[in-house]
Amino acid sequence: MNTKLQPQLLHPNAGPTLTLMGVELCFKAVSADTAGAWALLEYNAPPHFKGPALHWHKVTHEAFYVLSGVVTFSLGERVFRGEAGSFVHIPAGVLHTFSNPDHAPARFLTFVFPGGFEEYFKELAALAQSEPTWPPQDMGKVLALYDKYDTFLPEAR
Repeated sequence: MNTKLQPQLLHPNAGPTLTLMGVELCFKAVSADTAGAWALLEYNAPPHFKGPALHWHKVTHEAFYVLSGVVTFSLGERVFRGEAGSFVHIPAGVLHTFSNPDHAPARFLTFVFPGGFEEYFKELAALAQSEPTWPPQDMGKVLALYDKYDTFLPEAR
């Protein structure tokens, strides 16, 4: 398939948004915009955002750029406090998580390569809305999403 990509221009605060467990995600570029090559999301994480469970990816690489506030990254045994202007690249295979333990919100960009991982957030939001409590009593649904989107817990290493 010979797909001709189009330039993309977005004003500040533009792009489809999704609110998930207190986090606002703005989809700046998705897999469909990049022929599957990558995706870019802007996170607005509230104070005391616990972040995702410690995990790793077989194929997916992630990069983060902190725009404001502080984001704490855990990469294996290493902890990095990323202030505005900080950059973190997490190659596939590295056990990691991130959070905002501070009293102020944090805003950061997340770049994922290859594209497609951004769909995880849409499916997770739909699952969270369909469940009476969170986390759901049947964690199998969450684990199935993890498996579908190249996300593995530490014990799967």
